[in-house]
Amino acid sequence: MDLEKEVEKYKLGNTQAFDKIYHETMALVRFAIYSKIPNQGIIEDLMQDTYVKINLMIGEYQAKNFRSWIYTIAKNTALDYLKKKKETNLDSIDILPDMKSTHPYLYYAIRHLEEIEREVFLMKVLCGHTTKKISEILNLKPSMVNQYYYLAKKKLKECLEEEEL
Repeated sequence: MDLEKEVEKYKLGNTQAFDKIYHETMALVRFAIYSKIPNQGIIEDLMQDTYVKINLMIGEYQAKNFRSWIYTIAKNTALDYLKKKKETNLDSIDILPDMKSTHPYLYYAIRHLEEIEREVFLMKVLCGHTTKKISEILNLKPSMVNQYYYLAKKKLKECLEEEEL
């Protein structure tokens, strides 16, 4: 689906285009929020907030990279929620999805990646996104996505080797 065309249709008042946009982007929005707040009930509320913001701001969007734009809105919505609630210090946020079946050392190692490395790694491994799609979402060159993925794997390997796993 050509997302940019659907966005233009929606900007012109075609409400069916919004349904297509929603279905095409809801997994991305969920991931952006879940990476900051792994609480299903809150995620649903923040997803709604994100789409309300998108609806209000769609007139400002200039056709460049809708996935990146919407990912940024979702991520900022999650961060705004955390700031408003002041439930936790941003440094102590559980930034990973529920990984109960994951080995504790791997979980520990992933938590200590740089944020961009973690995002790229999790988008590639958990979501199965291609380098091209990740580069569009994060507004990075594909070579940078590959570099961050390589660095994440290298750091994870080193961390796990230190623990002799």
